[in-house]
Amino acid sequence: MIVTLKNVNKKFKRHAVLQGVDLSIEASQIVGIAGHNGSGKSTLLRIICGLLPVDQGEVHVLGERITPKTRLPEGISALFEPPGLLPDLTGIQNLKVVASIRNIMDEKSLEALLHRVGLQADDQRKVSQYSQGMKKRLGIAITMMENPKLVLMDEPLNGLDPDGIVEFRKWVRTFRENDASVLIISHVIEEMKAVCDVMYKLENGSLHAMQVG
Repeated sequence: MIVTLKNVNKKFKRHAVLQGVDLSIEASQIVGIAGHNGSGKSTLLRIICGLLPVDQGEVHVLGERITPKTRLPEGISALFEPPGLLPDLTGIQNLKVVASIRNIMDEKSLEALLHRVGLQADDQRKVSQYSQGMKKRLGIAITMMENPKLVLMDEPLNGLDPDGIVEFRKWVRTFRENDASVLIISHVIEEMKAVCDVMYKLENGSLHAMQVG
């Protein structure tokens, strides 16, 4: 299993956000979790990333148990809402920063990646001037460049126009073709059904299986 959660519980003050959550994600599987705002979807994502500790239960990612003292395993790429971008740099400059840290991809490859998500490398606008959809496309490009084994996406469809939503389906399938598993957190249920193998609804702190197709 790529991800395994066993009896995960999380409270904020007296409010129980997650109660006895069990979740398994297999290799090359696309999993969707739906739920209303405040249901705990983003909390669950942050727990898998190791950004939030659990109150009870176990979290295993890529074969390692995640605890507050654990360094997150390599091979995980996360797209949060809003995407974590450098607003005073251009799109290509944002990619170059990540590439320099990770020591991956040359400039020509980065330009091709931007084109792949519908952006232009010669666009001199700063990211602060981008639309919400453009920022989302750039965030998706960053997740692609890291050749991940696990991709975590928080509301990836927000801000995308109809063409972008169609392209999003292709991007997700590309991750699977490259042997990556994908976890999508979204309230857009019909679009998730178009790409997910398995879906759940997070309600009252618990996961409930949903029918796909």
